[in-house]
Amino acid sequence: DAPKKHMLTVNWLLNDRPLSMKEELALDVLDHLLLGTASSVLHKKLIESGLGESVCGGGLSGELLQSTFSVGLKGIKPEKVDEVEHLILETLNEIADQGFSNEAVAASINTIEFHLREFNTGSFPRGLSIMLGMLRRWIYDGKPSHGIQFEESLNMLKEELTEGT
Repeated sequence: DAPKKHMLTVNWLLNDRPLSMKEELALDVLDHLLLGTASSVLHKKLIESGLGESVCGGGLSGELLQSTFSVGLKGIKPEKVDEVEHLILETLNEIADQGFSNEAVAASINTIEFHLREFNTGSFPRGLSIMLGMLRRWIYDGKPSHGIQFEESLNMLKEELTEGT
Protein backbone atom coordinates (compact mmCIF):
# COMPACT_ATOMS: atom_id res chain seq x y z
CA ASP A 1 0.00 0.00 0.00
CA ALA A 2 1.24 3.44 -0.93
CA PRO A 3 1.22 5.95 1.91
CA LYS A 4 -1.64 8.46 1.89
CA LYS A 5 -0.76 11.87 0.57
CA HIS A 6 -2.79 15.03 0.70
CA MET A 7 -3.23 18.21 -1.28
CA LEU A 8 -3.86 21.65 0.19
CA THR A 9 -4.60 24.97 -1.46
CA VAL A 10 -5.11 28.33 0.17
CA ASN A 11 -7.51 30.50 -1.81
CA TRP A 12 -8.44 34.16 -1.86
CA LEU A 13 -11.24 36.10 -3.50
CA LEU A 14 -9.48 39.27 -4.69
CA ASN A 15 -12.22 41.71 -5.61
CA ASP A 16 -15.89 42.44 -5.18
CA ARG A 17 -16.15 44.92 -8.06
CA PRO A 18 -14.90 44.85 -11.64
CA LEU A 19 -11.18 45.52 -11.91
CA SER A 20 -9.71 48.08 -14.25
CA MET A 21 -7.30 46.85 -16.91
CA LYS A 22 -4.44 48.44 -14.95
CA GLU A 23 -5.47 46.53 -11.81
CA GLU A 24 -5.67 43.31 -13.81
CA LEU A 25 -2.18 43.91 -15.20
CA ALA A 26 -0.86 44.67 -11.70
CA LEU A 27 -2.28 41.34 -10.49
CA ASP A 28 -0.67 39.60 -13.46
CA VAL A 29 2.70 41.08 -12.47
CA LEU A 30 2.21 40.04 -8.85
CA ASP A 31 1.18 36.53 -9.89
CA HIS A 32 4.28 36.25 -12.06
CA LEU A 33 6.50 37.47 -9.21
CA LEU A 34 4.97 34.93 -6.82
CA LEU A 35 4.54 31.84 -8.99
CA GLY A 36 5.41 32.58 -12.62
CA THR A 37 8.76 30.81 -12.76
CA ALA A 38 10.62 28.13 -10.81
CA SER A 39 12.65 30.92 -9.18
CA SER A 40 9.59 33.00 -8.20
CA VAL A 41 9.59 33.66 -4.47
CA LEU A 42 6.53 31.71 -3.34
CA HIS A 43 7.03 28.86 -5.80
CA LYS A 44 10.64 28.43 -4.78
CA LYS A 45 9.86 28.55 -1.06
CA LEU A 46 7.17 25.89 -1.41
CA ILE A 47 9.33 23.52 -3.45
CA GLU A 48 12.42 23.97 -1.29
CA SER A 49 10.41 23.31 1.88
CA GLY A 50 10.14 19.63 0.97
CA LEU A 51 6.62 19.58 2.43
CA GLY A 52 5.04 18.38 -0.81
CA GLU A 53 5.81 17.08 -4.26
CA SER A 54 4.64 19.94 -6.46
CA VAL A 55 2.99 23.35 -6.39
CA CYS A 56 -0.70 23.40 -7.25
CA GLY A 57 -3.54 25.88 -7.26
CA GLY A 58 -2.82 27.77 -10.45
CA GLY A 59 -2.20 31.21 -8.95
CA LEU A 60 -4.28 34.03 -10.38
CA SER A 61 -7.57 33.30 -12.12
CA GLY A 62 -9.16 36.37 -13.66
CA GLU A 63 -11.63 34.98 -16.16
CA LEU A 64 -14.68 35.76 -14.05
CA LEU A 65 -15.91 39.04 -12.57
CA GLN A 66 -14.33 38.11 -9.25
CA SER A 67 -10.68 37.14 -9.53
CA THR A 68 -9.18 34.49 -7.30
CA PHE A 69 -5.70 33.48 -6.24
CA SER A 70 -4.97 29.88 -5.25
CA VAL A 71 -1.72 28.26 -4.22
CA GLY A 72 -0.74 25.10 -2.42
CA LEU A 73 1.08 21.82 -2.61
CA LYS A 74 0.15 18.29 -3.52
CA GLY A 75 1.78 15.12 -2.32
CA ILE A 76 1.82 16.24 1.32
CA LYS A 77 2.24 13.79 4.17
CA PRO A 78 -0.87 13.95 6.40
CA GLU A 79 1.08 15.24 9.41
CA LYS A 80 2.57 18.11 7.34
CA VAL A 81 -0.68 19.62 5.99
CA ASP A 82 -0.90 22.41 8.59
CA GLU A 83 2.70 23.38 7.93
CA VAL A 84 1.92 24.11 4.27
CA GLU A 85 -0.75 26.71 5.04
CA HIS A 86 1.53 28.28 7.64
CA LEU A 87 4.42 28.43 5.15
CA ILE A 88 2.24 30.08 2.48
CA LEU A 89 0.92 32.74 4.85
CA GLU A 90 4.33 33.35 6.42
CA THR A 91 5.96 33.73 3.00
CA LEU A 92 3.30 36.16 1.80
CA ASN A 93 3.75 38.22 4.98
CA GLU A 94 7.53 38.31 4.43
CA ILE A 95 6.99 39.44 0.84
CA ALA A 96 4.54 42.13 1.99
CA ASP A 97 7.15 43.42 4.46
CA GLN A 98 10.20 43.20 2.18
CA GLY A 99 8.67 43.74 -1.26
CA PHE A 100 10.31 42.69 -4.50
CA SER A 101 13.51 44.00 -6.01
CA ASN A 102 13.15 46.61 -8.75
CA GLU A 103 14.90 44.19 -11.10
CA ALA A 104 12.41 41.41 -10.40
CA VAL A 105 9.45 43.74 -10.98
CA ALA A 106 10.96 45.04 -14.21
CA ALA A 107 11.62 41.49 -15.43
CA SER A 108 8.04 40.45 -14.68
CA ILE A 109 6.61 43.48 -16.46
CA ASN A 110 8.83 42.79 -19.47
CA THR A 111 7.70 39.16 -19.57
CA ILE A 112 4.02 40.08 -19.36
CA GLU A 113 4.37 42.85 -21.92
CA PHE A 114 6.14 40.47 -24.30
CA HIS A 115 3.31 37.93 -23.97
CA LEU A 116 0.67 40.60 -24.52
CA ARG A 117 2.37 41.97 -27.62
CA GLU A 118 3.34 38.60 -29.09
CA PHE A 119 -0.12 37.10 -28.47
CA ASN A 120 1.21 33.65 -29.34
CA THR A 121 -1.75 31.29 -29.14
CA GLY A 122 0.21 28.25 -30.27
CA SER A 123 -2.11 25.82 -32.02
CA PHE A 124 -5.21 27.48 -30.50
CA PRO A 125 -7.05 29.62 -33.08
CA ARG A 126 -6.04 33.29 -32.76
CA GLY A 127 -9.52 34.61 -33.55
CA LEU A 128 -11.03 32.47 -30.82
CA SER A 129 -8.40 33.72 -28.35
CA ILE A 130 -9.27 37.31 -29.20
CA MET A 131 -12.98 36.59 -28.73
CA LEU A 132 -12.36 34.94 -25.35
CA GLY A 133 -10.25 37.92 -24.28
CA MET A 134 -13.14 40.21 -25.17
CA LEU A 135 -15.77 37.95 -23.67
CA ARG A 136 -14.69 38.39 -20.05
CA ARG A 137 -15.61 42.10 -20.27
CA TRP A 138 -18.59 41.69 -22.54
CA ILE A 139 -20.51 39.19 -20.38
CA TYR A 140 -20.43 41.67 -17.50
CA ASP A 141 -21.78 44.60 -19.57
CA GLY A 142 -18.35 46.07 -20.27
CA LYS A 143 -17.02 47.13 -23.63
CA PRO A 144 -15.71 44.02 -25.39
CA SER A 145 -12.71 45.85 -26.86
CA HIS A 146 -11.49 46.75 -23.37
CA GLY A 147 -10.63 43.10 -22.84
CA ILE A 148 -7.82 43.26 -25.39
CA GLN A 149 -6.67 46.88 -25.16
CA PHE A 150 -3.76 47.02 -22.75
CA GLU A 151 -1.34 49.69 -24.01
CA GLU A 152 -2.59 52.67 -21.98
CA SER A 153 -3.06 50.67 -18.79
CA LEU A 154 0.35 49.05 -19.11
CA ASN A 155 2.02 52.44 -19.54
CA MET A 156 0.16 53.81 -16.50
CA LEU A 157 1.25 50.82 -14.41
CA LYS A 158 4.87 51.17 -15.53
CA GLU A 159 4.82 54.88 -14.70
CA GLU A 160 3.34 54.28 -11.24
CA LEU A 161 5.90 51.59 -10.47
CA THR A 162 8.72 53.85 -11.62
CA GLU A 163 7.44 56.64 -9.38
CA GLY A 164 6.92 54.21 -6.50
CA THR A 165 3.21 54.94 -6.04
